[in-house]
Amino acid sequence: MVVKKNKLTVAPFDDIQIIGINTTLIDYKLAYYLNQKLRFNFVRLAEILLDEQLPYAFFYYNAGENRNAYNLVSLKHKDHLCVKLNPHIDFLLIVRNPIPSDKLEQLTKSIREIKDVSHAFVMDLSRIPVIDVLLERIEMHELHCLQEQQ
Repeated sequence: MVVKKNKLTVAPFDDIQIIGINTTLIDYKLAYYLNQKLRFNFVRLAEILLDEQLPYAFFYYNAGENRNAYNLVSLKHKDHLCVKLNPHIDFLLIVRNPIPSDKLEQLTKSIREIKDVSHAFVMDLSRIPVIDVLLERIEMHELHCLQEQQ
């Protein structure tokens, strides 16, 4: 008789939603347009080292207590991509604390309306095997930057 074992699996980043953005804009211009269009207040923090010790742009916005926190992370350094995803993604807009799907879709639609943004979409995290390691690095970098500000 074969004994069945039940496994409990928990998604380590189940409170995160990510919008992938493909654009020709450089990091600070994209952050500026997101601030204007979405009424965010992205602040540039220390660059994050994702691979090969190359620095990538990192922006942070906290919408306040009991609201969402946002990260805008560049995945490209000059012509080098730290992670090659399909479809091509230049930036990750990470939303901490889930928002309703209609609000997430409206956020994505607003990003698509920004000049020089060619593509923006909500990413399915279960289909990207390298995303957990990347998100861990981003989260640790964010914590480190916020601790230094205090």
